[in-house]
Amino acid sequence: MRELSPEDLARLMRSSRNLMISLVAVVVLLVAGLVILIRTDTDFPVGVLGPLLGIGIGTLMLVPQRALLRELGLTPPEARAIVEAEKARRRPADLRSSLVRARRERIIAIVWTVAGLAWVVILIIAAQYFFSKAGQTVEEDAPTDPWFAISFFAGVVALVMVPVAFVAARQRYQSSVQWQSASSSEARVDDSDLKD
Repeated sequence: MRELSPEDLARLMRSSRNLMISLVAVVVLLVAGLVILIRTDTDFPVGVLGPLLGIGIGTLMLVPQRALLRELGLTPPEARAIVEAEKARRRPADLRSSLVRARRERIIAIVWTVAGLAWVVILIIAAQYFFSKAGQTVEEDAPTDPWFAISFFAGVVALVMVPVAFVAARQRYQSSVQWQSASSSEARVDDSDLKD
């Protein structure tokens, strides 16, 4: 892994943090825009416009990060590894212990599993509502049902989030097992040092 100067490392950390903040801000804005579209009974931008809008927003968000990586001569995987290593270095000493990390990873795995199960429930409810209303005929002047659109988007998001949550839970559990085995080997090394 490449060594960066303290100034470059600070810039990389700041850029990574800004990227996460912009991601959260964009998601919040998209949800707010969706709510406004539903409340004003406006048609949703489907077809070519929706995906192009998403690609454009994603590309714009990545421009500053890519420019910095080009300037520093890093690839995205190298930058991620450097950021993760710096985050690990900044952790308090008690979180550097393998046993504490194993417990922490196991708790995060449980949280991801619960989140995955919650998304499964949301998917089932959204799918039931959507498919129960999808085949019904509606009068021409009848107001649109906002829950129909909400159930569609909630179902699509849940369809994406269910596998993401369970894959993340599995990865965290495997990480927990690795930290647990590292903790066991550390304990064996400490025991052998005491015997010597």
